[in-house]
Amino acid sequence: MNNEKLNAKDLLAIASSQWASAKDIMVIGSVGRNKAYAIRNEIIADYYDGDQRVRNRRLVPMTEVLKYFNINIDYLREVASYEK
Repeated sequence: MNNEKLNAKDLLAIASSQWASAKDIMVIGSVGRNKAYAIRNEIIADYYDGDQRVRNRRLVPMTEVLKYFNINIDYLREVASYEK
């Protein structure tokens, strides 16, 4: 588990990707590997519930990860602009 706190710019850099891996979830949520996999599986179950869309076994949509952790991108952009 990574105990370092992310600043807004770092979090925005990670969130700029369309897809999130378990490693991204670990960093965003400051959780360990097992918890990140559990979160990924929970997102997969909720997002693809009975749907026949194409699935990527290792990745989940970043938007769903941000929703899971209740992260406000607009707020992060505002804070990042102050950090300059």
